[in-house]
Amino acid sequence: MNAPRLLLLLISALLAAGWTLLVQNDPFFWDTVQLASKHAHFFYNHHLQWAALPSGIDSGHPPLLGYYVAVCWTLLGKSLVVSHWALWPFVTGIIYFATRLGQVIAGPQYGWLLALLLFTDPVMAGQSALVSPDILVVLGLLGAVFGVQTSRKWLLMVSILLLCAASMRGMMVTAALALWVVLLSPFQWKKWLSELWPFLPGILLGLCFLAWHYVATGWVGHFEGSTWSAAFERADARGMMRNMAILGWRWADMNRFIEWALLGWLIYSSGWRTFIREQKTWILLLLCLMVLLSPSAILYKNLSAHRYFLPVFAGLHVLVFAGWMKVGFSLRTKTMVLAGLAVLLSLGNLWIYPRGVSMDWDSTLAHWPYHKLRADVVNYLQDNHIPLEEVGSTFPNVNTGEDLLLNGDERSFADLDFDHNKWVLASNVFNDLDEPEYQVLSTKWTLEKRWTGRGVWIELYRNREGGL
Repeated sequence: MNAPRLLLLLISALLAAGWTLLVQNDPFFWDTVQLASKHAHFFYNHHLQWAALPSGIDSGHPPLLGYYVAVCWTLLGKSLVVSHWALWPFVTGIIYFATRLGQVIAGPQYGWLLALLLFTDPVMAGQSALVSPDILVVLGLLGAVFGVQTSRKWLLMVSILLLCAASMRGMMVTAALALWVVLLSPFQWKKWLSELWPFLPGILLGLCFLAWHYVATGWVGHFEGSTWSAAFERADARGMMRNMAILGWRWADMNRFIEWALLGWLIYSSGWRTFIREQKTWILLLLCLMVLLSPSAILYKNLSAHRYFLPVFAGLHVLVFAGWMKVGFSLRTKTMVLAGLAVLLSLGNLWIYPRGVSMDWDSTLAHWPYHKLRADVVNYLQDNHIPLEEVGSTFPNVNTGEDLLLNGDERSFADLDFDHNKWVLASNVFNDLDEPEYQVLSTKWTLEKRWTGRGVWIELYRNREGGL
């Protein structure tokens, strides 16, 4: 590795370290409670023995992240700090390869702008603050794209292995990348063989996992009666139309509509034929990712979380970056506009929808205040001798302190049940509470206390009749 690349790697590592220091004490949150903490606890408690996960925490994905975190706990001690720093090499890799890819597209001085666009995306920022398997997927995607563009077959092979070992979504991204490689060289059979063989180890690994999982559990993907079975129910025609609208909303949400508008302007100002000719590589990448990652969100009832489309957003950033760096403005103007776009994207972290509109709180840094507020709530309950098991709550709050904080506390809030709870904890972070339930709380329960912080709120209600 030459000196400039070594320097870039060092800068990437330092930036990733600074970010990790900022979030290293944050609890596990949202889906990472299962995909990182609970998976890691299973392997850690079984002395790193590889085995099928219990059905209650097995969503069908390869549990690579959980196993990796369990290894880190075994070697370095079980703590939130160790858990977050386990992701530091992957965040470093994302910064490094995003910058290198930007350099390939626009030259050595401007590659950092692509990394800036990627990390100011609220979904990327939200996921990078967590111990999330989607960080592995983004690294695999960027490494694979850079490997294809620079003919580094070994890098492409390692990246595809990472994708197929990270999650089934990583396997879908692998399929999108294979289609992209084929479309870049239509009907060139020999080139296909040369470009596609690095995919084989990862594809075989993914198939072996799925086969092993089927033998061990009797199912692949999901099974009837699982915790997530409702999300996998097929949508009817009306539901698919609704899902398409939600999909468009996801892609425009959190200020990303500004980036789509800039893309539209680039196509208009360049002329669509010219734009397609100049940006064919990145248009095809974005389209392949969209085509392969969208069907599940349309066909099933609830598979449209923002983080599911993080690879699509990465492809959008690459296309907009490549298109903008081709326009005839000065490099200073280009830099200022992309930096301004990055600022606008980062402001998407301030978006908080009104009560009754669900949010993917793990896909934005807007969730940050929740951690302190929840800690304040627990302290208040302890100070007032209110047992947690008497307080009803919903996802993501019905987990033990050990699962969330690694603090050894096996207590957890009770499941929400108005007929039996003595207390109820409500928050705008809890999507499972709907308006009729809030109406019940406001008319038949007493608001005991409210905690607020930067748009996040938590309310404690007392049952006027005492509960059962």
